[in-house]
Amino acid sequence: MKKTILLGALLIAGIVSAFPFRTSCGKVLQISQTIANNMTLDQLGDYLGDVNGQACPGSGPVAVHIYYH
Repeated sequence: MKKTILLGALLIAGIVSAFPFRTSCGKVLQISQTIANNMTLDQLGDYLGDVNGQACPGSGPVAVHIYYH
């Protein structure tokens, strides 16, 4: 029973995992890891730039730096 609960919790955590993204106006948003896994780094940079523009209207274009390991 404990193994089933633990395995279920790990599966759910893997599905709903997210990473933080700090916008240019200081807001921190959680971005779905599933979305990021299906994009190239250039596509992800463009997407995060769009997210920044929606979260911080009037901020203009921004440079997005992606750190990963």
